Amino acid sequence: MKRAVGGVVVERLTVTLLSAPLESPVRMSFSQLNARQVCLVEIEASGLVGVGETWINYPPWGAQERLATLTEGVAPLLLGLDVSSPPAVLEQLSAAMLPIARQWGAPGPIWQALSGIDLALWDLAGKAANTSVASLLKPDRVPTERVPAYASGVGPDTVVELCESAMEQGFRAVKTKVGFGHERDIDIVSKARFTIGEDMKLFADANQAWGLEEATAFCQSIAEYRVDWLEEPVAGDHVKDLLALTSQTGMALASGENIYGIDTFAKYLESGALHIVQPDLTKSGGITIGHRIAERAAVAKTDVAPHCYGGAVGIAAALQLADANEGFAWVELDIRSNPLREDLLQVPFEFSHGGLRVPGGAGLGIELNQETLHRYMIHREERTYRDFR
Repeated sequence: MKRAVGGVVVERLTVTLLSAPLESPVRMSFSQLNARQVCLVEIEASGLVGVGETWINYPPWGAQERLATLTEGVAPLLLGLDVSSPPAVLEQLSAAMLPIARQWGAPGPIWQALSGIDLALWDLAGKAANTSVASLLKPDRVPTERVPAYASGVGPDTVVELCESAMEQGFRAVKTKVGFGHERDIDIVSKARFTIGEDMKLFADANQAWGLEEATAFCQSIAEYRVDWLEEPVAGDHVKDLLALTSQTGMALASGENIYGIDTFAKYLESGALHIVQPDLTKSGGITIGHRIAERAAVAKTDVAPHCYGGAVGIAAALQLADANEGFAWVELDIRSNPLREDLLQVPFEFSHGGLRVPGGAGLGIELNQETLHRYMIHREERTYRDFR
């Protein structure tokens, strides 16, 4: 790529890996989470630093892969570039990296790496303009003070206790984990509904655990418990299977955290298979792609509820995107403790009245707590422009 002579030129890329061990594993239908892990991306240009986050929960070696992709693959392309336009930079980087992804067979990891870069560049752009990312995206918007948040991560164990905790904290919706066997799944959903009562909303997430037949049987068995949406019900979450499932059962379906590329998102939205689309800004292409998804979702009259199961930076990005777009029904907030969300910011997120307040200030509106960062830091590497000159 041609290096910039003027403009907002990248001088340094820093990648930091954080890990916070869990007292007990968080079980999913396909695996379990043994530690909270976050990969932070910091981009320095024109005396300012933008902060982003890329998702590394799975596989266990995801942190090592992401570090190598960013420092060895992306850094030579990024350093020295004029990054005053984050969408233009994402277009350049994806044009260079996605052919590698095709040969590697790993478009997901590449999109995840580029998502962290994109978030950092939007944070940087907001700081350079001394305004919020939401204002950059839509200057004439009506600001959103608070975004409704639902409590995720309920189950498969301690369902009643986790639901009670969500109620005590003021959440107005919870999401259960399912995909652990038919009878166990029904028990999880029934316990959740019995605990939260009829006034709160109830969602379920299968993490692509089933085939179409199993998903259909689940939907039919839980009809009495009023599940408001079912997330990632079938392996692969192919459009034809989602259409068949919602047609046969009437269940509202959600998906998006494992979809990559705006063209693919467009196919899902245009198909009518999804009632809720769930891009993860640390995976799906950052704010640049997230904003395009939100615009298309508005045309398709599909609600947006970003997937957030990482750290604080990704949540801050989701809140800025919600502030810039109508149609954001929910943002996700894991009910379990996560110091890389709760303690990573100098000013923690404010949760009240069932929602998260959109951070004020320039960029993403956040500042990292350096003490927390160093407490959980397991590795840090940086690359500078002179490394590749």
